[in-house]
Amino acid sequence: MKRVCFDTGSSYFHNPLHGFLNTPDQARDYFSEETFRFHAATAYDSSTRRFRDFTDYRKLFDFLASADEIITFNGRICDLIVLEKLVGQDAMQRVWQKPHHDIAGWRLNWKLENAVKELLPKLAPTFEPVRSERFEKMHGRFGNNTALALADTYRDTKFTYALFRLYEKSGDSERTFREA
Repeated sequence: MKRVCFDTGSSYFHNPLHGFLNTPDQARDYFSEETFRFHAATAYDSSTRRFRDFTDYRKLFDFLASADEIITFNGRICDLIVLEKLVGQDAMQRVWQKPHHDIAGWRLNWKLENAVKELLPKLAPTFEPVRSERFEKMHGRFGNNTALALADTYRDTKFTYALFRLYEKSGDSERTFREA
């Protein structure tokens, strides 16, 4: 089974003072007049146990479309909405129809860093160093902005997948969705 955990870096921004977004439809409505710039993404393929970096959203979309399941942290109202705005709602159905484990909100953890601190305390001290190390590695291949986006998305993908493994072991299923 090919499970793909991913995170995007983009110009997406939701001001929580404007209300809580809980569903993809709410996010679509909120961002209906917005356009997004895609900066980068990182995806982890559980079948190959490898990370892949993307600077082209079309390649990311094709990669996600080939997955059996999708794993994100807040992807239902952020990452997948950004991608949908870029590729179109009809094309995005290829991804939305897949089982999607969105770990945001599991055990009342709505921020990735807080979830790592609470649920993966042994890994928590590595949260920022992972980002710094990845930036140093990417900096030679990309400009500062892209290297920083890839460092952020790598860290977030790595820790989201670790949280997913814990979620899977727990037997919980309240953060698993099928939107189509």
